[in-house]
Amino acid sequence: MAVVEKKAAKKRAAAKSSGRKGKFRNETHPAGEYLYFVEGTLEDFYNLEEQKAEFLEEGILVMHSPASVTHERVFRQIFRSLCDFVEEKGLGEVLGSQLTIVLGKRRFAPDIVFISKNNPGKFGEVEFIGAPELVVEIVSKTTRPYDLKIKREIYREYKIREIYFIDYLNKTLIVDVLQGDGYVTHTLKEGQFASVLLKGFAVKCFGASNSST
Repeated sequence: MAVVEKKAAKKRAAAKSSGRKGKFRNETHPAGEYLYFVEGTLEDFYNLEEQKAEFLEEGILVMHSPASVTHERVFRQIFRSLCDFVEEKGLGEVLGSQLTIVLGKRRFAPDIVFISKNNPGKFGEVEFIGAPELVVEIVSKTTRPYDLKIKREIYREYKIREIYFIDYLNKTLIVDVLQGDGYVTHTLKEGQFASVLLKGFAVKCFGASNSST
């Protein structure tokens, strides 16, 4: 059992012995992917090393398994093209999934974030405090309910201007675009979505056949 799984098991045992009922369901799959919801404090979150994790306001740590090869191939394509676009136009910076963003009492690590040079948030030593203009989440079997329900709702609460969900297993691209006080959702099964925020930039639909280049 990996070190992180031992930590998660210990926290689950502590939560069970405390008599508190968990609000979330842990997700595991035969391929070895997992998403664990365990009790923990903000201090526990910052003490984790080399482990992708997030912190919900309810005192819940969310611990992820390592990403799949397909996930990383999709990440590489989007990250590279978005970096090139933003750097060429001097719009700000693009950072990857090891960056923590602070939204109120919560800590998240989106797969990709774009932060404009005029963003009112600020960088700490290990995190960005504030809402990026754009986030990308690459959805897996284990993270689908968490990404599309819990994180999506919180991203919307903090008025992130464009929110992308790349569901390559279902060959679906979902984009929430902030317009006025609400969001307009675009769902694509093919083609690409032209960003409203970054004129001239587009994200395509991904599937097994187009995620390996």
